[in-house]
Amino acid sequence: MPANRILIRKLGILLVLISLFTAAVSAQDRVRPRALAVSPDRSCVVTANRIAGTLSFVSLPEMQLHSNVEVREVDVGNEPLDVLWLSDSIIAVAVYRDQCVKLFEREGSRLQILRTISLSGHPVSMTHARNCQELLVSLQHPDSVQCISVDSGALLREYHCGNLPRFLVLSPDETWFCVTCELPGSLYCFDRNTGQLLSRQEAHQTAFNLGQPELFSGSEVIVPLTINRDFPITEGNLTRGWAVNNRLAKFNVPSGNELEQSQFGLDVRGHGVADLTLVRSNPAGTKLAVLASGVQELILLKTSDLIWPTSGVDDFAPHYLTETPGILTRIKIPGRPIDLEFLDNETVLVANEMQDSLCLIDLKLGSITKELKLSHSNHKSEIARGEQIFYDGLRSKDGWMSCHTCHYDGHTSGQMFDTLNDVTYDTKKLTLSLHDVAKTEPWTWHGWQPDLTESMSKSLRETMHDPHAASFDDARALASYLETLKPISATKLPASVDREAGQELFYGKGGCISCHQEPDFSSGLRYAVGRVESHSIYQVFNPPALRGISSRRRYLHHGRAHSLKQVLTLYHRPEETSGAELTEDEIEQLVNFLSGL
Repeated sequence: MPANRILIRKLGILLVLISLFTAAVSAQDRVRPRALAVSPDRSCVVTANRIAGTLSFVSLPEMQLHSNVEVREVDVGNEPLDVLWLSDSIIAVAVYRDQCVKLFEREGSRLQILRTISLSGHPVSMTHARNCQELLVSLQHPDSVQCISVDSGALLREYHCGNLPRFLVLSPDETWFCVTCELPGSLYCFDRNTGQLLSRQEAHQTAFNLGQPELFSGSEVIVPLTINRDFPITEGNLTRGWAVNNRLAKFNVPSGNELEQSQFGLDVRGHGVADLTLVRSNPAGTKLAVLASGVQELILLKTSDLIWPTSGVDDFAPHYLTETPGILTRIKIPGRPIDLEFLDNETVLVANEMQDSLCLIDLKLGSITKELKLSHSNHKSEIARGEQIFYDGLRSKDGWMSCHTCHYDGHTSGQMFDTLNDVTYDTKKLTLSLHDVAKTEPWTWHGWQPDLTESMSKSLRETMHDPHAASFDDARALASYLETLKPISATKLPASVDREAGQELFYGKGGCISCHQEPDFSSGLRYAVGRVESHSIYQVFNPPALRGISSRRRYLHHGRAHSLKQVLTLYHRPEETSGAELTEDEIEQLVNFLSGL
């Protein structure tokens, strides 16, 4: 056989092997749709796939009518979190870790990139003012809402709000909008044209993880949220509803007073509803659909029969919700329902994150009528199993919370909890970020835990009070998933900022390098730095990693520092640890260096 034919045959075999290997790898990919959007003409639906970094594109009529539906996919970047249609043909997608919004144009069955709009922070969600072709985008690190021209991509206005803005609601006449902010849990309302702050309403009690809100009756916004009850996380307190509560809160907008707000819980004794992520009203306004993502449920509420209390809130849902037929209906959606749109008054389309699928649900039947897979993965890999455990509220006592509840998407909720991890009561600790956690042994604030898998096992048993008798394989899978979590990129600093001066202070006069060593700016050792509760059995701390520190809003184990400047000037001054006293200018230089890690 001629040499060239042999070479061609060998190349052919190699290409076949490569294609088989590629297919095997892609079959294990986690797509993880985080958001969906139906086109205005109802011809198609797109999903923003957080882990895959893609958009999936599906014909909606075909999905409704046929069993075999083609799913097209296009790469968009690193961690897309939101997607919306600006017209029947133009799509905007917020790409969180790439700090941009990308615009795509639909041409038949294909999506073509139109423009990339670079941003000064990490975009979380968007809404569209169609009358003036402006895009409102919530940004984190640094925190703000930005108004962007759809036509030019230019920044038109910036609205300065609270910490960690997430979800937006635009008024029907597009004159004002609201945004949820995390620390403290608040709703900010702005005049869209002037930028004037119309109201800031803080949710009653310690609210966090504010979900996607809904504008109801034109002058009220309903927000799903979690309440930190501030009691120790014991099995008894979970059972009593004294650890966390999962509620709906209603605010008068745009110029309401926070004292006018109302709340009621959706947790039932023995049946918590972990991770309320979204509330939507059907077109007729007769039903509210609430996604309890952690316990894999869609909760339907009959709006005409809801009673919004004007005083205190009970630990559990009001009795009438469960005792009066027809007011509250639960629909099970195995996986993690995370986003939905009403197609009509009795049909919803749901993005199911952990199942990598789209689900059509008939509300009259109370069941899924069709499910379309966006991935061929069988979800049997150890990482995928660990991820499912992480987001599963059913792995906690009575379904009150998940790992995600406190460690939002593997980061931190910024909340203080007394998990008894240090074996003592009344020693609440700030929830640590899990980004790069696998690299920064030992674990816990006091650094007493040398094995990550055992730490996960202990958390499932003694913090979550997992009713499933968590196995070693569960703990190992959870640890494997945590190994995939990476820090959020540093805050973009102006070119004029001198980071080198701060770097010299970090390695020199400030003495920070003594405890926060490269490459993760952490340490495998423990240090006595004071600030310990008198009754604590641990007098030393393991320094947390500093990479991505600009993405946090509370600092130190007691969470009292709300900025890096407060860390260095009030609670963790260099002269009291391992360095020398710094001037105000030096403090600013050191903060600039830390913000860029």
